[in-house]
Amino acid sequence: MAGSEYRKRQEGNAWAFEVTPAKAPKLMLLAIGGAILILFTFMMGLGPISWIIFLPIGALGIWAGYFRDPRPPAHRSPATFRVTPSAIEANGRTFSKDDIHRLIIKNGVSNEVVGSPNVLVPVATATAMGMAHRAQVSTVANALEVETGGKGYFLAGGMDQTTAFGLLTDVSRVLGFSTS
Repeated sequence: MAGSEYRKRQEGNAWAFEVTPAKAPKLMLLAIGGAILILFTFMMGLGPISWIIFLPIGALGIWAGYFRDPRPPAHRSPATFRVTPSAIEANGRTFSKDDIHRLIIKNGVSNEVVGSPNVLVPVATATAMGMAHRAQVSTVANALEVETGGKGYFLAGGMDQTTAFGLLTDVSRVLGFSTS
């Protein structure tokens, strides 16, 4: 699994931040189960009715386990924004430093602000697997948001905690906010 990262470069009195999200973890057990179901269907010589039922289910298992990224769409794409000592420019909007309430790290899966790892209580195997995978995905679903006017605005996401805290610190320094 490739980790998240960001690059910053100075452009006059502004800093441009380019954030590359981490790759989402795969749920390989589901993907392998789908592949086994498809192989089983062909190897057992089951009739066409079984193919109509089991092949789509197996294909769905492969897709959901290996290809699907369960994070919100904004956490899957690279993001770029600019910060000056007096404003943040992102997604076609300018947020004046004087109007910013705070910068936060918010998790796109759990919605926790500066989240901590989830405690899992296994109820059943499938449920526990899903909860464990969700907790694993949440480790690369942190976003930097700016809060102003009583609303939160997404700047960049798909980050692990280390990248998110580094980005928060660097943006705060450019704006002259306290980093403690």
